Amino acid sequence: MHPSPSSYLSPCVSGITTNALFPRVVKLGGFFQQLSQVLLISLCGCITLHAQTSLISNENSFTISDNAADLGFDLEKLALVDESFLRQLKSGKMIGCVALVIKDGKEIAYGQWGYQNQRRGKQIRRETIFRIYSMSKPITSIAAMQLVERGTLDLDAPVTDYLPEFKDLAVRDQESKDGISPLNRPMTIRDLMRHTSGLTYGFFGKTPVDQAYQKQGILVTDSSLEVTVKKLSKIPLLHQPGETFHYSVSTDVLGRVIEVVSKMNFDDYLRKNIFEPLKMNDTFFSVPKTKLDRFSLLYTPNRGNGLKPANLFKSARYYDTNNTFFSGGGGLCSTLGDYAIFCEMLLNRGNHNGVDIVKPKTIEQAFSNQLESIPNQKQFKFGLGFQIFPEGDYGWGGAAGTRFWVNPAQNLTIIFMTQIMPYGNRNLGESLRAKVYDAIK
Repeated sequence: MHPSPSSYLSPCVSGITTNALFPRVVKLGGFFQQLSQVLLISLCGCITLHAQTSLISNENSFTISDNAADLGFDLEKLALVDESFLRQLKSGKMIGCVALVIKDGKEIAYGQWGYQNQRRGKQIRRETIFRIYSMSKPITSIAAMQLVERGTLDLDAPVTDYLPEFKDLAVRDQESKDGISPLNRPMTIRDLMRHTSGLTYGFFGKTPVDQAYQKQGILVTDSSLEVTVKKLSKIPLLHQPGETFHYSVSTDVLGRVIEVVSKMNFDDYLRKNIFEPLKMNDTFFSVPKTKLDRFSLLYTPNRGNGLKPANLFKSARYYDTNNTFFSGGGGLCSTLGDYAIFCEMLLNRGNHNGVDIVKPKTIEQAFSNQLESIPNQKQFKFGLGFQIFPEGDYGWGGAAGTRFWVNPAQNLTIIFMTQIMPYGNRNLGESLRAKVYDAIK
């Protein structure tokens, strides 16, 4: 049984486990030197600040703009955001976070609480770099829609038109004699974008298909998207294409499609077609050495409600400047400001500061429910890379707690970023969203 689509199902799909790392020692030699420096910094921070127990920074702040009331916000209700996050810090359930609210293109509120690295006493900042994990998916989806606009990619074409490796795909079927059945219809590009491809992740389930993903190290040990696709081509699908929404590696496969169609590696395509035009200068698959001082530490649950630094090997690819695996489903890092630019582009129907990324009709299509024809999906709505919420906003989240929502009717953007994995049911970003909506008069 696959996870409920009503929750954020955003696995860590870009980390490398210790066992997976050793086969790549030669390739990652420079990386290990860099990682050792990071470890040393963390250890030194632990020695010098081990007595620090409070998570309350001297520079926590929540600023509400002067024009918030004029734009329809109840200031007292909006101020409850600050109270809520300070309480989370005191409880130890959170080390640090940032939040941003924008309406009508104007910043309504910005907040920063706690640390990006508490051991070192490093305050969290607007410029802090976060692992956004599955918030990479909307970016990948918009990148694919650029190619649809250019006529080089067809939403309803079989994936095999671009990835012939998938020509022999079958479906796992317990009722058949050999345990597999042929496809009822081809997997399409649209299936990849709305997660109805029949692929899975391997992290959530215990089916034979999920176990095959784990055995093959899908995403975990892959050196490129091409390798990922080759592995997937030898594993049966979990469902027939178009049968059900099932959160999966579909967006990573979409990244490989983009590589094939554009004849560029995915990293270069995003940089040339999205990041550079939008001036998203702090969004990348690997953090440059010159920006590592802004890279947030990743935290993981400790005993009780506490948190502790996660194993740095889980972030190996982010420190590896020679990384060649560009996970469209969960591999990007970004900042609050960079992702706000992307969100404002969405709200402005594909344009930001005079730069056209996609056309207005493309945004409308991406924001339209693609699951209406899928049985048993009436309560969950999903477009082309975006969840659709009852309040009229669109968004998604990442495994470490990053969240975003854009609401065209309200001309509203809400972004929340923290670094906790597994994130569990903390609902910090969701709490922010609820308070912002409650503050709108």
